[in-house]
Amino acid sequence: MERYICGDDLFQTTIEPLCLDDMISSDNPVRAIAAIVERMDIALLGFTYSQTKETGRKPYDPVDMFKLYAYSYFNGLRSSRKIQRECTRNIEVMWLTGNLVPHYKTIANFRRDNKEAIKKAFRRFSLICDELGLLGKEMIAVDGSKFRANNGRNAWYNPKKVATRLAYYRSAAEKYMELLEAADAEETAGSGNDIKNYRNKLDHILSRIKELETIEKQIDEQGEVSLTDTDSRLMKLSNGGCGICHNVQIATDSKNHLVVAIDVVSDPGDKLQLSHMSGMAKEELGVDKLTVLADTGYYAASEFAACDGMSIEPLVSKPVNEKTAVNGEYAKSKFRYDSEQDAYICPQGHALHGKERRSASKTPGIRYNNPAACRSCIVKGQCTTHRYRCIYDRPFQRYADEVDRNTYAKIALYKKRQEIVEHPFGTVKSGLGFACFLTRGTENVRTESLLHFLAYNMKRAINIMGTHRLTTTL
Repeated sequence: MERYICGDDLFQTTIEPLCLDDMISSDNPVRAIAAIVERMDIALLGFTYSQTKETGRKPYDPVDMFKLYAYSYFNGLRSSRKIQRECTRNIEVMWLTGNLVPHYKTIANFRRDNKEAIKKAFRRFSLICDELGLLGKEMIAVDGSKFRANNGRNAWYNPKKVATRLAYYRSAAEKYMELLEAADAEETAGSGNDIKNYRNKLDHILSRIKELETIEKQIDEQGEVSLTDTDSRLMKLSNGGCGICHNVQIATDSKNHLVVAIDVVSDPGDKLQLSHMSGMAKEELGVDKLTVLADTGYYAASEFAACDGMSIEPLVSKPVNEKTAVNGEYAKSKFRYDSEQDAYICPQGHALHGKERRSASKTPGIRYNNPAACRSCIVKGQCTTHRYRCIYDRPFQRYADEVDRNTYAKIALYKKRQEIVEHPFGTVKSGLGFACFLTRGTENVRTESLLHFLAYNMKRAINIMGTHRLTTTL
């Protein structure tokens, strides 16, 4: 007899009835997910069918539907068809929803019809985390990452691409018109089929030209056009390539690296997002003042001025962009600004005085220089290759100077930025498998992002506190 561990007979009935609760261990995360959703007071967040009618077909309880979504995103599932399949074979889902099997359209419609309620649910879980003492509410880190949109490269056009396609199809149309004229002139027995084929192909080419001309008009207004997801844009990726993406912005609390604010924008750059994301996080945390860490992509003096008006202290690394200096010893950072003289003092001790830039075509600001001092300076060749050195101050320059000083003074604190805000994106993309979007349009994509990072926050809270402690505390 072969010595193997054998399973039970599939056709053997059991005397003891099966209980789903006995199959779920006490430390299973699904118990924590159920406790969290029940603590959220889903009925008060405005979900569809939170208040039912006395007549008509009964709807699914929003609590059960949100439990299903929270569990699915927690385990890397977001396709409504796959979620429906799990309802029929996954014991954890059966326990969580009480053996409910909603249709995939019902599952998809729940996300579509509850955008605002899902946003409130994300905020509600942040409040729960605050009650559990998981939020520090003193410092956050802000960052953005590109997530691929539900829009292929073939459905994206810019001026160069549409011009190339139009030239190709117009050339092809001319060739088929010449073939038609030649076939008509021959008038042979077999030319009838050729003429029919040529006309069909020519009609297809002409219709394609008409479509491209319509797209060309849209490009003149928008700069680029995405046909499938009209809000997506071509963006550079971290691997050096490009893709049709959305720019997802997050603000992460420094204590336990929980995401407290999320937004999705179509702008590929992060430069104008600092005050917006910091303000959102400050409102979510309910604090009077806040420190925010951000990388060089967020360096913008106008944003620093906006943060100052909201009692937010930004610590942002300054990008290295010294085109006028011959070497680093004479970079702009080496010139000291003297507020009493309203002048920059160069490393050699000369004062560069300012005057307004008058050209309307250039960026507004003040240009500081001292041509007489530069002409007699013995180190001019190390400072600039021009006739004299100019220092340009753009609007809100003093705010940028203040941020530079604070960032340099708190460099040890600033270096924590990466460990606070980088890994949430890595967890969501690699750990949960959410590197691209299934939905289209900024509002739908924003809702999907909220579910992504709600799952991340839940996983983070469960890992920190443990299932048993979390369920008993809630």
